[in-house]
Amino acid sequence: MNNIDEKYIDMAIEISKNAKYPYGAIVVKDNKIIGRSDDKTLMETSMYSHAELEAIESASKNKNLYGDLKGATMYVSCEPCMMCMGAILYEEFSKVVYAATLQDSNDNYCPEMITNIDELAKYSKDKIEIIKELHREQAVEVLKMRGE
Repeated sequence: MNNIDEKYIDMAIEISKNAKYPYGAIVVKDNKIIGRSDDKTLMETSMYSHAELEAIESASKNKNLYGDLKGATMYVSCEPCMMCMGAILYEEFSKVVYAATLQDSNDNYCPEMITNIDELAKYSKDKIEIIKELHREQAVEVLKMRGE
């Protein structure tokens, strides 16, 4: 963890405050934000429009990086679910930083299928760094506020 991680996780949490659902994600590659889940060019189309997938789609379309997210970092306000972690691994991200846990989301906002992110990470082609629960309290507050 470093100051850059804190800066970007705070941005993901800020996105979650204004999102239709209280989750936010940012894709960073080479120290530049290349995808965001609040990109206005994207439209929510289904229950599969999770923040991580929206940010990946934003990065892929807006920066012409389809299939070239290897080495990027995903900053997300809540721990990725199994589906989103699969997409992160498929795109070969090198790092995931998250704030709230799936259990936090389950307890404060909506039912979640609780998975073990470390077990899912074992399927990565290369080692993926995972920074857990960075600024968790702020993200949990958003879940609580929106879950009321």
